Amino acid sequence: MKTIITAMLSVSILSHAFAQNLPGVAPFMVEKHSRYHFDFENGNKLIVYARTVRDLQQFQNIDATLALFLRDYKAIKPNLEENTNGRTVIYKPLKNGQYQLDLTEHKSIQQRFQFRPNSSEPLLLKTVQDTLLVIQSWLKPIVMKNDTVKLNEQTYFFFIINNLDAVEEFIKSGTANAHIKKALEDVAKYNGHDLNNEKLKFRYTQQNSFDKSFEGVQLIRGDFLSIHQTFGIGVFRNQLVPNSQTEISWIPNKYNNVGYTLGWRSMFWTGRDDQTGQLRTNSNGVLQAGITFYGYNSGKNNFPRVNTEFVWYGIYLGRVMARNGGIFEPNTWNLSMTIAARGIVKIQPEVYFNGFFSRNVMPGLRVQVGF
Repeated sequence: MKTIITAMLSVSILSHAFAQNLPGVAPFMVEKHSRYHFDFENGNKLIVYARTVRDLQQFQNIDATLALFLRDYKAIKPNLEENTNGRTVIYKPLKNGQYQLDLTEHKSIQQRFQFRPNSSEPLLLKTVQDTLLVIQSWLKPIVMKNDTVKLNEQTYFFFIINNLDAVEEFIKSGTANAHIKKALEDVAKYNGHDLNNEKLKFRYTQQNSFDKSFEGVQLIRGDFLSIHQTFGIGVFRNQLVPNSQTEISWIPNKYNNVGYTLGWRSMFWTGRDDQTGQLRTNSNGVLQAGITFYGYNSGKNNFPRVNTEFVWYGIYLGRVMARNGGIFEPNTWNLSMTIAARGIVKIQPEVYFNGFFSRNVMPGLRVQVGF
């Protein structure tokens, strides 16, 4: 029985299109890139990762590279198996003027046939999509510490298509070029921010010639606030003193481990009132500010990010703002440090003093538990 193979999909399997994991590319490589998502006809898609708008402008004529890919792909196509298998291709123009094509063929896990009336020839339908990743690389001059160095930069064009043969139609119709041109026009007209600013990244989606959206416009460095609540017990004047502490840290850069911390610590003393003889709890509050050095995440496939759940070291200067029970004198200051942390437990030695270490220096030690 003669079998006719068709490139049309009966089922479009698109999960990998949204996973944002490019074949052969570690996730942290696109951590600082903007993403452009284009929906073509017949379920075909293009996702572009470009570090800046200028980088995308540099390679907006992607059809020229697709023509080179198609030339090289046709040279090896006769050696491939039947068209119902899925294929993943990484195509790289190299610096020496040559081109590298890495192809992985995935065996089709099922066969689906379609039968037409008055025809004895069944159609064997392809049920998976192919992927093509085009990596454009170049040396980009970067000014660092009054010196200009060249760093290797990449722009990624990720096609999710029904069949690699569709590339030829893209070239003839100019589909990819037209969508990228429209995206660059939309970026230029965007009113919210100047998206040409190389410190910004964003997500752009183009569903057709008219529908578009911008999401996640943010600084690449990604400054954020981190809130910490801890409870602890300290040794002060030979007494065990419980406390609760709330801290807010501003981290200017999610790829750096320095945070600027502002906190409030409430300490509680329980004693018997001299006049009434009843037990009474006095609360004293310290307002403090300082610098916290955090650890980094340990994910092997991620660009190193600050991990605010792990403190390497911290130093803080505070002032007693709420005084009750005559425990602290006016103008009492506090200097404390985080010198060790294990999970949610932190060791913090401290010292209280009046004026600038002029008198009444009182050392202490606290153990804090919490994030």
